[in-house]
Amino acid sequence: MNDATKTIPTSRRAVQRALAGQWPGRLLRGELAIDDPFVRDVVGLEGEAIPWAARHALLQRLRHDLAVVPFSHGWGSPEQPDPQEALFLLRTWQQESDLFVFALVDGPFSMAVKAWGWEQALMKLTRPTADLPYFMAEAVVEQAEFIQRLAEAGADGILLGDDIAYRRSVTVRPAALRQSYFPYLTVLVDACQRAGLPVVFHSDGNLWEVLDDLLATGINGLQGLEPAAGMSLAGVRAKAGPELCLWGNVDVGWLAQPRPAAAITQEINRLLAPLAGTPLILGTSGGLMAGLPGVNVEAMAGAA
Repeated sequence: MNDATKTIPTSRRAVQRALAGQWPGRLLRGELAIDDPFVRDVVGLEGEAIPWAARHALLQRLRHDLAVVPFSHGWGSPEQPDPQEALFLLRTWQQESDLFVFALVDGPFSMAVKAWGWEQALMKLTRPTADLPYFMAEAVVEQAEFIQRLAEAGADGILLGDDIAYRRSVTVRPAALRQSYFPYLTVLVDACQRAGLPVVFHSDGNLWEVLDDLLATGINGLQGLEPAAGMSLAGVRAKAGPELCLWGNVDVGWLAQPRPAAAITQEINRLLAPLAGTPLILGTSGGLMAGLPGVNVEAMAGAA
């Protein structure tokens, strides 16, 4: 092994460096989610079951540095992952690859919506009732215990999924979130980090009103950065400073349109140029879904 090869970090180590606020020496790549139909289309599979080897081959083809194992599909999904299957998949990624393995779990907002439903949760978060602090505290303690088990099972990091914003604004007034949400999010972030797991926060929508609040929780990274909601890599980097790991911002709708590879490369390089030398993970804002042209995704992966 020559000296140059020794200096190239493995994917797992490179993502660890990025989440520690360091430039890992190269551009990283990864996605929040990769839908099964997209995997079938690109790999050329038919039928229901997708072997782990096929998923691994796809991530290698796209030069990904990380894998995300969902333990929740969010509050709005009619189906949720089987916990035992997710644990098996987490251990497989950890043992059979050098990728950084994220466990995707609910944050306090999603836990409240799952418990009470959308409208009632928004009402309680907007005008906190007497039972809200008790519920949120118990939910965070329960989630912290679960995250400790994920750390023991081999997770490298936690992806907290909490869609707290619409395209124009957050779903609940910022002042109310500062009272009824962010204190509990801060406790959960701290619990993850005490378990040895860096934390990336995910939300769609326009987060500008609460970006300072998110940064104050101590998160290691921010995923999503939906361009249609006015989020930009350059803008968030200017606000957050050089150490926060930023992940996403490529518009899925834009990537789905027929485009030459050169045009995709040019646009990706334009997005990334202001962030040179800072921790960054290239990816879409929401994940790879059915119908997204594989050639366009590969062109994105090959850019920069």
